[in-house]
Amino acid sequence: MNEDWQKLLPVLVYIQANLDGDLSLAALSQKAKLSPSHFHRSFKAVLGETLNHYVTRLRAERGAFRLLLHEARLLDIALDCGFQNHETFIRAFRRVFGKTPSEYRQWIRQQVSECNHQTRAASLQATSAFELSATKVVRLRSMHLAFLRHIGPYEAVPNTLFDDLEQWAVRQRVAGPRVWLGIGHDAPIATQAEHLRFDAALVVPDPFEPDGEVGYQQLAGGEFAVTTHAGSFETLPAAYAAIFPRVIALPGYQMIGLPAVEIYHSASVNTELRINRTDIYLPVARCSTEVGVKKQMQ
Repeated sequence: MNEDWQKLLPVLVYIQANLDGDLSLAALSQKAKLSPSHFHRSFKAVLGETLNHYVTRLRAERGAFRLLLHEARLLDIALDCGFQNHETFIRAFRRVFGKTPSEYRQWIRQQVSECNHQTRAASLQATSAFELSATKVVRLRSMHLAFLRHIGPYEAVPNTLFDDLEQWAVRQRVAGPRVWLGIGHDAPIATQAEHLRFDAALVVPDPFEPDGEVGYQQLAGGEFAVTTHAGSFETLPAAYAAIFPRVIALPGYQMIGLPAVEIYHSASVNTELRINRTDIYLPVARCSTEVGVKKQMQ
């Protein structure tokens, strides 16, 4: 299992960074340096789903989040998510979500609207347990990362993930000071809890080959909306509920989607501490003139 995971980890990183590219069995098995049949069997054994199902699901889930956030045409969303055309997007999306993209867009926005009052009330009650800074846009530099992946509910991420990564860093003699990150690749509103991907990550000076279950990825730099959260990790969901509307409303910017990047203000990560300072980064892009005017009018 570890050997298969080690070979697949760079492929999984490649997939998440290239959903709009060639993710065929032939291309990815070559990247993994395995025969197509061996790659297919290993992928299904490790991930619990076939490569085609996995890629289609990730593309559809990215599309679902875009449908909630963006006013873009369905064709533009389809191409951005790696589908070749509008028709392929509709068929794949219906298989994953049981609705067409247009039906889903209307449904999810209604669901979010109906939940807004409850979410805001819960967030207001929870704000006594945490504090948020103002939200501002900054440019985050590109970073080399060592990471360990958790697949499952975000609230079930084990504290030992960061401990294991620290032990790896000591063995590899990674120089300090430590810069710790948490990366959430999926939105719970679009991805089932058992498929959510979270990476416990550590900034390293250079790229490296995967070492056991520790993988390598490069976090792309760019513009992010950043908000500092002060409180326990248990209050992070309420913090995100308060931060998302801020980012969506930022004048001149549009929220891209994911990943959500957390940078922790500590030499080590302890999820049991009651007070932590965490910078929460959400990727944004400058709005087109038309989108910017619409936001100003809202």
